[in-house]
Amino acid sequence: MGNFECLDFENVEKVAVVKFRDPKVMDPARIEKLGEELLLLLEDDTNEDMVVNFENVSFFSSAAINKLIVLEKHMRARGGEIRLTNLRPEVRDLFSYTHLDQVFQIRADDAEALESLKD
Repeated sequence: MGNFECLDFENVEKVAVVKFRDPKVMDPARIEKLGEELLLLLEDDTNEDMVVNFENVSFFSSAAINKLIVLEKHMRARGGEIRLTNLRPEVRDLFSYTHLDQVFQIRADDAEALESLKD
């Protein structure tokens, strides 16, 4: 898998742990690239599940949320799960207001998310 522009990731026990590089995820071209990169991670069969870490993110646009929803649908279709971690209060509020905190499982940190994926 080549270098990514929008994401940093590592594989931890068959889980892709992803971090965003941009603190404000709002540029349409970057969001499109972000969506492509997230879906590319699904093509790697070693990534059974995914943890998406928001620790660097202070703003997340609705267009970026749409990319996460698409990712979640693809992940669920292949039997995998996604956990979101380290959401700052302003980003957490966005998920709460839109009721997406009922779609995505949100955990405090990567360790807690990884533990919740073990079965």
